[in-house]
Amino acid sequence: MALTWRTSVLADRHRALGSKLEDWNGMGTTWTYGHDMALDHVAIRTKAGLMDVSGLKKLHLVGPHASAILHFATTRDVTKVYPGKSVYACMLNEAGHFIEDCILYRTGPNSWMVVHGSGTGHETLARGVVGRNATMVVDDDLHDLSLQGPLAVEYLSRHIPGIRALKYFHHLPTTLFGRPILLSRTGYTGERGYEIFCKGEDAGLIWDTILEEGKGLGIIPTCFSTLDMLRVESYLLFYPYDMSQMYPFENEPPGDTLWELGLDFTVSPGKTDFRGAEQHYKMK
Repeated sequence: MALTWRTSVLADRHRALGSKLEDWNGMGTTWTYGHDMALDHVAIRTKAGLMDVSGLKKLHLVGPHASAILHFATTRDVTKVYPGKSVYACMLNEAGHFIEDCILYRTGPNSWMVVHGSGTGHETLARGVVGRNATMVVDDDLHDLSLQGPLAVEYLSRHIPGIRALKYFHHLPTTLFGRPILLSRTGYTGERGYEIFCKGEDAGLIWDTILEEGKGLGIIPTCFSTLDMLRVESYLLFYPYDMSQMYPFENEPPGDTLWELGLDFTVSPGKTDFRGAEQHYKMK
């Protein structure tokens, strides 16, 4: 677990389940548990599984210029995203190559949460706020517990009134077991599921209670590597593992276009005012 500088408060629980907590994104992550990963796969496809995806990086972008910064940094027209809505977006470099994907959550008129993986989104946005009326706050205390599978809504509806009305790629601040959370109808499995963003100090209680109460429904703790099977079945990409950064072409530097990756759908129709846009369209 060398190089790890971020910590999930659930680390001891993961070790008890047989995980060695290998590094991903600077956090000890449950690549595997002590049981067969195929069980996790079946659980999420048929019932539900709870996964700690806190290794994703979370940051808050606030201030009058926050929207303009995100509008230039990503492929989406952020003016169409209202508070309570989120959107999957990509970031490009000047050469029009893919450098990061992320989910943008609009939490208010001048406030956003950005959840991203291991690309250079952090550096991109950090440069974007320089000299602008905006602040970027990295939030490693915020834990992300993902409950994915067809029974996720049935279980959570016992505790969160109105959850069935929450649309795909929408989120709401609410409480779970008396603790404040941001509930998001998102995931990376192709199943109906929810991400529960909570304070570090509340993560243990939420994790334990869901697994205890959900046991009768067949809800089990699932390891991070299960996402690989689920997302591949759903054609969802993972940077850099599915890119030329990992599998470079001979005699070519790494770098992929959204056209090659099948991610051109993340560019809002008619949008040309984003970083790398000219090269992006040129390379179609």
